[in-house]
Amino acid sequence: MRIITQTRVKEAMATHSQWRSGLQLWIATFKAKNVIFESYQQIKQVWKDTSGWNTDRIPARKVVDVAFKGDQFDFYVFDVHGNECRIVVRIQSKTNKMFVRHVFSHAEYDKWWKIKVKQ
Repeated sequence: MRIITQTRVKEAMATHSQWRSGLQLWIATFKAKNVIFESYQQIKQVWKDTSGWNTDRIPARKVVDVAFKGDQFDFYVFDVHGNECRIVVRIQSKTNKMFVRHVFSHAEYDKWWKIKVKQ
């Protein structure tokens, strides 16, 4: 899997040093070239087995974001350090690319979710 905009994760490590080990684990897990996912369940299971933390999926039809209008890629939300940190990505399986959109604290994620996700 190729991680695009990895800089966002590295910036979060610099800002929140307490997340460093979890964010490094996330990068190492998904940066492996032989990692190819065919389903959400595979993604969820790999992260759960590696970290013990959860992964959620937000279907594209529920995302309210002008920047992605017409885009049919779901959002995947990875928990890091339990509920402390959330990494929000979009996965383009055809090209085997993962686009990091946001790295949030739990409170920041809750605010984003209320604005960007249809209920």
